[in-house]
Amino acid sequence: MVAAADTFRAAAVEQLEIWANRVGCDIVKKEEGADPASVVYEAIKKAKEESVDVLICDTAGRLHNKKYLMDELEKIQRVIEKELPESSKEALLVIDRNNRTKCDRTSKSI
Repeated sequence: MVAAADTFRAAAVEQLEIWANRVGCDIVKKEEGADPASVVYEAIKKAKEESVDVLICDTAGRLHNKKYLMDELEKIQRVIEKELPESSKEALLVIDRNNRTKCDRTSKSI
């Protein structure tokens, strides 16, 4: 299952939905501008109800100097920890080669 928690970038949910459909994966999504943590919460709820083994939460990109984005990421993490305290978790950081310097600083912040 995939949680489309990148509610900021235009077409992000639609792009993820295309990939989820291609691989036959359920997707949990809300409207553009929705609270990303609420998307993750709803996805966790649905994953529990359906006994899903793997939940991937896709979020918007982060910049270390944008406090509100980092705060949003922390909120998502709190939701995950509260709802799935015993589950194993893994964070994947995708780095855009064109922004390597910014990514170095951002990865240290995350």
